[in-house]
Amino acid sequence: MPMATLHTRLRHLLPVAAAAVSVLMLPLLGALLGGLPLGELLRLPLSARAWDPLAASPLWTWLTDLLALALIAATAYFAWPSRPPTERPATPSPGRMPRFAWLGVFALLLAVVAADGAAVSTATGLVMLALALFANADTQRRTGSALMTRQPGYFRSLFAASLVAGWLFHWLNLFLQLWVYPGATETVPFVLGTSLGYAVLLPALLSLRQWLASFPRILGMVRRAAPLDAGETAPQEGWIVLLVALLALAGAALWPDWLYGLAMTAPLLLAIALQQLRGRPTPLAGIANGDWSRILLPALAALLLGVVAQALNALLGPAWLIRLPLIGGPELLGLPLPAWVWLALLGPFGIWLADQLTAPWQQRPQQPPSGGGFPIRIETGGKP
Repeated sequence: MPMATLHTRLRHLLPVAAAAVSVLMLPLLGALLGGLPLGELLRLPLSARAWDPLAASPLWTWLTDLLALALIAATAYFAWPSRPPTERPATPSPGRMPRFAWLGVFALLLAVVAADGAAVSTATGLVMLALALFANADTQRRTGSALMTRQPGYFRSLFAASLVAGWLFHWLNLFLQLWVYPGATETVPFVLGTSLGYAVLLPALLSLRQWLASFPRILGMVRRAAPLDAGETAPQEGWIVLLVALLALAGAALWPDWLYGLAMTAPLLLAIALQQLRGRPTPLAGIANGDWSRILLPALAALLLGVVAQALNALLGPAWLIRLPLIGGPELLGLPLPAWVWLALLGPFGIWLADQLTAPWQQRPQQPPSGGGFPIRIETGGKP
């Protein structure tokens, strides 16, 4: 590989590297400055908490629920379709299901074997892999194009990026201790099963996002909102968002029961800040033109994956237990309702992460077509 090409590829990955180093080092730095015992925090597997989280507070629960409802209401208000469709897309006749769909069946059979052996994390990862394969197969059948067949090299790179990102979130959880694995006793089986689950998250997210975008009605609904342009963003805004994210990560180990929500959102804040400081479009850039597809479609895909994971955990496990400090109230599949809003925010973060991997292919990952036509193509020449 020519040195110039290698330098270009590494330069495009600098934002990802900067975000990864921040997530890796700042919580550790906060723990060292606070004199916290690292032996109680950095345990693999984390089978029990080192401390009891703060009990549910009615006031905090009410405020959190109100904030989640306000965010949902604001998104629905601003993203509601208010413009007529520019054209009626022509949907091609569905073809045959591609042969690689059988790989999804094989993954489901392996998931059954893993579940029979009480390997819930492995079974969950295999089911998500099957979902990704089925989503690609159905998209290929109906539109003639799918992520894993059109760009197989890019698709494979998503597994490695997803694995690293998953373990970085796991590392952050060691300082927050929001979820534990009570049945995990041996390190190697735990690492292998958990790694499989982490590795398939990003490919499944992008595959489900493309599958959702392949339905003209769904794609049209999320791209016809009224333009929402608040003017040009100033560099100071990027620095403010970056500072908030860095402080949240540094304080994760010092005040975990109070800052966990902000700390777990810090990777998305880092993505927004880095894009602003580099003069690149942020994950929120599309809303200026009334296009919410890069927010709502990945958010919906993330929610679908979350429902599958939590349902399997409740049915086969529990392999992991989640307890959020200060938040009570009704739950859905073991998660308080406001936590599902945070889960949806992982979708736009995943799209930003996937965008940074496009330099070797000199193209952006699976953008919905500008006119809603088919097949869904990958645009080339864009800047990640």
